[in-house]
Amino acid sequence: MAKIYIIDDDPDIIDFLTLILKKEGYETGFQLEEDDAPDNVAKFNADLVILDVIFPENDSAGFEIARELKHDERTRDIPIIILSAVNQMGNYSGTFSNKDKDKVFLPIEEFAEKPIAPANLVKMVKKFLP
Repeated sequence: MAKIYIIDDDPDIIDFLTLILKKEGYETGFQLEEDDAPDNVAKFNADLVILDVIFPENDSAGFEIARELKHDERTRDIPIIILSAVNQMGNYSGTFSNKDKDKVFLPIEEFAEKPIAPANLVKMVKKFLP
């Protein structure tokens, strides 16, 4: 069974994602804060990470976490999906999308906007996991 680790500060989002992913047969783990992400992802032995961007203390925490995960030898090969409302709620002058992916600033595999339809989430996850 593939394992998906969710990093988001909203318990409702975590519940929503967990319900959808468990229905598809995935095991899920999560954390509500931005701290210790590489350690927690590695400890969970995740096959995929779903990551928010905006956290209460830091509007760009998700970008930083993605870079930390990709620079940590234990987690660098784990696909990351950013699922965020950063384009509606962030303090950035532009918007983010898959066109902004790169190995330095945004080292992720997919970017998706919240809210996301369950079918779209499953389709995105299945690009990376059986």
